[in-house]
Amino acid sequence: MSFVQTIAVRATDEAAMRDLITTWHADQHGTAPGYQGARVLANLQQPGEYLLIVDFSSREEAERNNSRAETAAWADQLKTLIAGEPAYANWRTVADTNA
Repeated sequence: MSFVQTIAVRATDEAAMRDLITTWHADQHGTAPGYQGARVLANLQQPGEYLLIVDFSSREEAERNNSRAETAAWADQLKTLIAGEPAYANWRTVADTNA
């Protein structure tokens, strides 16, 4: 993996956050451009704070994925589960020991 997108959110329903990402994975893995997998992290020091980490093969593929109707629908669904606006960030992998 060489490119990562993160989405920081506040939410009250951890199961819904988990289900949102696992459903996306089941529906889109192998279909969404460059999508490799995702994780949802719960902040132990700040209950209700979550970080979604989404791995892509490249920035270009992630950008292609971002322009899809399916991705926009997913983002709309995410907004129904969270308080406030999601904080998106893009990351370039410098080192990865998970291989």
